[in-house]
Amino acid sequence: MNQRVPRLILLAGVFLLTANNLSAQRLKIEPDQRYLLLATQKTSTMQKELDEAASKGFRVLVGSPTSGTEVVLFLERVATEEKPYKYLLLATSRTGTMNKELNEAAEENFRLIPSTMIQKKRMLGGPEILLVMERPPDAKELYEYKLLATNRTRTLQKEVTEARAEGFELVGLVSRGEHMVIMERKVE
Repeated sequence: MNQRVPRLILLAGVFLLTANNLSAQRLKIEPDQRYLLLATQKTSTMQKELDEAASKGFRVLVGSPTSGTEVVLFLERVATEEKPYKYLLLATSRTGTMNKELNEAAEENFRLIPSTMIQKKRMLGGPEILLVMERPPDAKELYEYKLLATNRTRTLQKEVTEARAEGFELVGLVSRGEHMVIMERKVE
């Protein structure tokens, strides 16, 4: 067997371990820092950074896409390290998947942060929808979600009106060729 192949595999492994280690150590937070900006192209990296920032007392304020494929979140230090908020980043290009994941997270006391509903461009494929869900330290309330998606505004108006009659409140809107509305209601 060629000796170059095992060396290349070893070098690739070292590179990947180093890259993962660097991204994990990348988040620099000063002890008196009030605001923190997270920016990344990879949702897995954003979830890791969110977890780390939350463990240091930060809470998500708002999110936005950039002009490229990057997503940014601004956080503020308002919680304690002893009782941090927990976060779940949902990302998908399929509405059915998003609706399912929203409600699965809601069953674990997570609640949508409407200011984080983002259409994110991807290098390959169409845009995906990202959103952040939050669970306070002593969460007790449960919510459920209804995701409505259509290209037709008349249809969307009708569906929102029907969901409102079922007790759902409109909490967010994001578009990516189709309009996606997320509605929420408290579970009694």
